[in-house]
Amino acid sequence: MHSSFRTPAWFYFGLAFGITWIFWLFPLLASHGILSLGKGAQLACLFAGSFGPFIGSFLAVYRDGGWLAVREFAGRSLRYRMGPIYFLAAMLLVPVAAGLSMLWLASHGGPPFAIQVSLSHFPLLYAELFLFGGSVNEEFGWSYAIDRLEQRQSLFRAAAWLGVIWGCWHIPLFFIDGLTQSFISFWAFLIFTIALRIVIVWGYASNGKSILIALLFHTASNCTFNLFTMVDQSSRHDERGFIGTALIMLVVSMLVAFTARCYRGALSNSIATTER
Repeated sequence: MHSSFRTPAWFYFGLAFGITWIFWLFPLLASHGILSLGKGAQLACLFAGSFGPFIGSFLAVYRDGGWLAVREFAGRSLRYRMGPIYFLAAMLLVPVAAGLSMLWLASHGGPPFAIQVSLSHFPLLYAELFLFGGSVNEEFGWSYAIDRLEQRQSLFRAAAWLGVIWGCWHIPLFFIDGLTQSFISFWAFLIFTIALRIVIVWGYASNGKSILIALLFHTASNCTFNLFTMVDQSSRHDERGFIGTALIMLVVSMLVAFTARCYRGALSNSIATTER
C-alpha cells in the first residue's frame, strides 16, 4: 500500500467506532430494559456492529487511492508466505498461554483442567470464528490503523496504542449482560489486548504487512475462549484464569518487543532518549 494517506486518521477511527457503537447501542439498551429487542435482533446488531473497523478501513483506503489501493489492500489478506515461527505463534501462542494459566488454576482451587472442544469439531469452530467471529470483521481495520499510527511514532508505540484503542473499542460489550466481556475486568482485558496487539503487529510487520497472519492470530485468540473455560460465568466469578492468560501474554509481548527486529531499534532509541 502506498505511503501517502489522504484520509485523516480521525476519519477512519470515527467510522470504526461510530458504526460499531451505534449498532451495539441497541443490545446495550435492551440488556438494561430500556428498549424492547428480541435476542435474534440483538445478535444481528452485535454482528453488524463488529464490522465497523472493516467498513471504515475500506472507505478510508478508497479515499486514499481509489480502487487500485483497495485491491492492493484486500490482496494483503492472501499473503500466505510467512516464516514458520510466525505461523506457529499465530496458531498456538494464545492457546498455550491460556492452557498454562488454566493448569495453574486447576492446582490452585479452580476447576479441573479440561479442553472443552473435541478434535473433530475444532476445524468447523475455527472456520466459523475466522469468517464470522471477529477476525475478518476487525483485522482489516486494525491493519489499516497500524499503518496510520506508525507514520507518527515508532512501531512499538503504535502497536501499544492500538492495543489500547482496540480494548476501548469493546467498551459497550462490558455493559451487555451475558457477553464474555461482562464477566471480566476491563483492566485485565486491556492488558490482554495490548499484549496481543504487540504480538500481532510483530507478525504483521515481519511478513510484508500480511493481513492473513493478523487474521490467524485473532482467530486463535477467539478459539481459545472456546477451548478453555477462561471466563467464569458462575456466581464465583473467578477471573484468575483470564488474568493469568493476560499476564503470560504480557510477558511474551515484552520478550517479543525486546528481541524482534521490527521493534528492537525503536525500543533502544526510546530508552536512550529517556536516559538523557
